[in-house]
Amino acid sequence: MIENQNIEFKEVWKDDWLKWICGFANTSGGMMYIGANDDGKIVGLGNIAGDLLNKLPGKIKDTLGILTEIKLETENDLQYITIKIDKYPIPISYHGKFYLRSGRSNHEATASEYDRLLLEKFGKTWDAMQVPNVTIEDLDKDSIERFKKLAVENKRLKQEDVNIDDKSLLENLKLYDNGYLTTSAILLFHNDPEKWIPGAYTKIGFFEEGDANLKYQDEIHGSLIYQAEKIVDMLYSKYLKAYVSFNGMQRVDEYIIPETAAREIIYNFLQHKAYNVAIPVQIKVYDDYLYIWNPGELPDGVKDILFKKHPSVPRNLAISQTFFRAGFVEYWGSGIKRITDACKEYGSPIPKIINEAGGVAVKCSPSQSYLKAKEGKKNVSIAQTSPKHRPNIAQTIAESIETGIIELIKQNSKITQNDMATALNVSRDVIKRNIKKLKDNNIIDREGKRNNGTWKIL
Repeated sequence: MIENQNIEFKEVWKDDWLKWICGFANTSGGMMYIGANDDGKIVGLGNIAGDLLNKLPGKIKDTLGILTEIKLETENDLQYITIKIDKYPIPISYHGKFYLRSGRSNHEATASEYDRLLLEKFGKTWDAMQVPNVTIEDLDKDSIERFKKLAVENKRLKQEDVNIDDKSLLENLKLYDNGYLTTSAILLFHNDPEKWIPGAYTKIGFFEEGDANLKYQDEIHGSLIYQAEKIVDMLYSKYLKAYVSFNGMQRVDEYIIPETAAREIIYNFLQHKAYNVAIPVQIKVYDDYLYIWNPGELPDGVKDILFKKHPSVPRNLAISQTFFRAGFVEYWGSGIKRITDACKEYGSPIPKIINEAGGVAVKCSPSQSYLKAKEGKKNVSIAQTSPKHRPNIAQTIAESIETGIIELIKQNSKITQNDMATALNVSRDVIKRNIKKLKDNNIIDREGKRNNGTWKIL
């Protein structure tokens, strides 16, 4: 045996070990072996074993208020004691402090961990808490309409499911309880959830040569339905550099990580964030590195099997269910597989996912083709003899795509973005980003509805 979430070895008894028993009782229960070293080898308790056996039950009961199963065992003529601790349905404290077991360690619960512990013990989750003094009319109508559209487009709901009043929709989504909106409803559909839930936003920054050299940054606020799409759009339109390579005549945009993988990571971060911790999601972008951090560590039962088949263990059940119906995520713990599959297909390394600084960090490294394209761009620039006439290759190609879009609109004002992508031999995401630039610069505009509108050159 080795020490783990449910097993602890101690060579001798100390009253301080009551904190460990408290931690077991507050998490998943476990066994303590008194008279065994850290490797699980029995070293024995000598002639104090019997006396300790008589004292421990009363000491544990009087200090922690719980009952444990204590036995005197013998191995190779060495006596040791086992203490079986059950998981308790109420929070257990040691001298007014609450302790939790995490892997092989034991720690005092933070205020947010205690809040979560208290709610879980009484069958509640933080995201289902009722919020007074906020009504359905206070929610952002655009976010609700956007959700309805996404749910139907992704075939997670039928049109008749969303052709109902907002109150009925929120009740069906388990976001409206006994006349009150829940914290999840505020997060998902209020345009300023930070009035009630500080830290419910996302920070993005671009760094050069270490964390001390922040070049520029943005904060994305608003409902989670809005944030989810906005974060990915801003990350790929402003922060991540695309180095261009060519496969024959086909242009290839090389990013640090494929957009499908980044989207999956970000959507999962938003749905699993510990929102009772007033710290935002943080995304750090470097020239050849992407680091994303989110408050709230991985569950103990999942972190060791993350890259294997594992059950879905949502931190915020109602948010996860709503994200599923919007088509943002799946609902069966398959997010990691989709991230790894996308990276393998793209040729980039599998992101590293670790518990770090009280949260989850994802570290994304680039593919060899990205590094080669990046180096190729540097070599082309150096080869130019006159700095004044050095062309920016990426900019030149981007401008040619913008010109191509304008020419296609001149030929057919009703052309779709998919047809543009086919005609210019690029991805739809490239077309989407270039159209945004053209709109932002007041060069083109869109008139009418999405399905039957027309393009206009300004």
